[in-house]
Amino acid sequence: MTAIINNLNQLPEHSHVFIDTNIFYLHLRGKSKSCTEFLEKVNLGSFLAYVNFQVLSDLLHKLMLAEAYQKGFISRLSATHLKAQLEKNRGLTRQLTHYQTPLAELLQLPSLMVLPMEPSLLLSTKQERDEYGLMTTDSLHLGSMNRHSPPLTNLVTYDSDFEHIVGLTIWKPMDVV
Repeated sequence: MTAIINNLNQLPEHSHVFIDTNIFYLHLRGKSKSCTEFLEKVNLGSFLAYVNFQVLSDLLHKLMLAEAYQKGFISRLSATHLKAQLEKNRGLTRQLTHYQTPLAELLQLPSLMVLPMEPSLLLSTKQERDEYGLMTTDSLHLGSMNRHSPPLTNLVTYDSDFEHIVGLTIWKPMDVV
């Protein structure tokens, strides 16, 4: 059975948790006070938090898009639009100066561990894709959790993509604006 708890404040201290990209993004964009409070607790060592390279890459991508949008280089948060602008002006990336800083700061959190992602994970997570009907990125997250020793069963996410997976406890922010 999957437990879904819509209150990050109820997550017991010293829990081991996998954090999905959207939690960091909601915090960094000021869209969820509970995500910010949760990550502050991670910073204080209240939880041992895990991510994989895919989470970090996705976050960097979203932050780059957000900065391009904020600076008016694109009219909506769309990778297609940013790519089109970059094709016209490759120097545009030099004007995106802030998006990498939040990621660098997150990587300094002492209680945030980056799980290894070997190339074999891309193939072996076909099991998760087939069994649970997941997209590739989500299967990499679940595969990283499943292959950790011991397996991680707490997932902090705003997505509903994992709610059908037996054995997980999904912790969600309750205040996204």
